[in-house]
Amino acid sequence: MVALFNASDDTVEMVQRMLDGAGLHCLVNCRFADLRKGVVDFATFLREHDPQAVIFDISPPYEQNWAFFRRFRDDAAMRGRGLVLTTTNKDRLDEVIGDDSRAIEVVGKPYDLQQIMAAIDGALAQARA
Repeated sequence: MVALFNASDDTVEMVQRMLDGAGLHCLVNCRFADLRKGVVDFATFLREHDPQAVIFDISPPYEQNWAFFRRFRDDAAMRGRGLVLTTTNKDRLDEVIGDDSRAIEVVGKPYDLQQIMAAIDGALAQARA
């Protein structure tokens, strides 16, 4: 199972279709804004759904969303789970954080899906190890 935290409905739909096509039918979807507003408790969400991998999409404002993401990345609930980052502007995100975010840039090309699927496969393998 894969949990997807994303701000873009279009990206959510694209990734859902890709995962369904790859045989990963148990995609759990939660909006990043729901985490920010406290509508969804992150640790409880992960405990209830127990995804093997988590996909986070980092969108503008990058400074704010990166800081917010780091809280979740470092949460004890993430232990033993694979992690995939996506963004629409990797260069800008990397510039803002001052390091390589290791995010996959999603701009809607078919190659984006291949990269995301390869990253998910790697994250799932990491979670199994």
